[in-house]
Amino acid sequence: MGKYNLGIDIGGTFIKYALVDKEYNIKDKWKVETVKFDCKDELYDYICLNIKMIDEIELIGISAPGLIDEKSNVKSYAAPSVCIMYGTNISEEITSRTKKTVSAINDAKSAGLCELKIGNAKGSKSSAFLILGTGTGGCVCNETGVIFGQDAFAGEFHNLPFINFKSGQIDRLGDYASITALIEIYNGKVNKGEEAKYGNDVCKRYLEGNEIAEISVEEWINNIIIQLITITVFYNPEIICIGGGISEEDWFIDMVREKYNKACINFFNVDIITTKIDRCKYNNDSNILGAIINTYRQ
Repeated sequence: MGKYNLGIDIGGTFIKYALVDKEYNIKDKWKVETVKFDCKDELYDYICLNIKMIDEIELIGISAPGLIDEKSNVKSYAAPSVCIMYGTNISEEITSRTKKTVSAINDAKSAGLCELKIGNAKGSKSSAFLILGTGTGGCVCNETGVIFGQDAFAGEFHNLPFINFKSGQIDRLGDYASITALIEIYNGKVNKGEEAKYGNDVCKRYLEGNEIAEISVEEWINNIIIQLITITVFYNPEIICIGGGISEEDWFIDMVREKYNKACINFFNVDIITTKIDRCKYNNDSNILGAIINTYRQ
């Protein structure tokens, strides 16, 4: 029997690998650039070619973007570099090349499963997870694991709809609460040549006391609060964990907690909501660890 389990996080920019022991300690990790291939076999060959110590591995857990059902079928397109995975079964493809037990799960659901089993949501009977990145990923769990829903679409918080009265269209909340949204909000308020390229740029200016950055961050976090209240209305979980690089910042988590608590009182007209707001404990490693936990469950 192998000494380790292997976690693979397939992303649009990098494919990350980690050798993990049975106590979920990461012993080694590495990454390779995600290359866009013309056919799915080339991509899966590339993924498996970069696996190390295959003889030491017992099972493999895969985390990947897009809609992935409980049987590892990819049911939607994701980033351009990995869109060739659409219509494939990740477990079957990796198993045929490695001869190992394999299971795959959506990256946000993987992060949620990690936090439920060994992270900040451990022991909860109901939990939700909002992952802030280029878009906003999500996941809802009960005490046993991830809730997938009829079409594996449960917890896709980026797609929470609302009516935009200015345009008359149905918009997605995730387009207003993502890191991309923060950049767009800020750049829409500054002169040409003063724009920010990354979310970190806006946050740095915010912490330095830049007035436009302060206004932009305030507006952006208010958008996040709307997502959190929407999650509270339809599920009212014990805890909502926020992930993504920004969640490591204490000022951000403190500000979200404070605004969420105040907004709940104002929205519901009574102080009854006890849902806790926290960060994801494992953050950058949660996708890989959750993918391994998912394969154990399968």
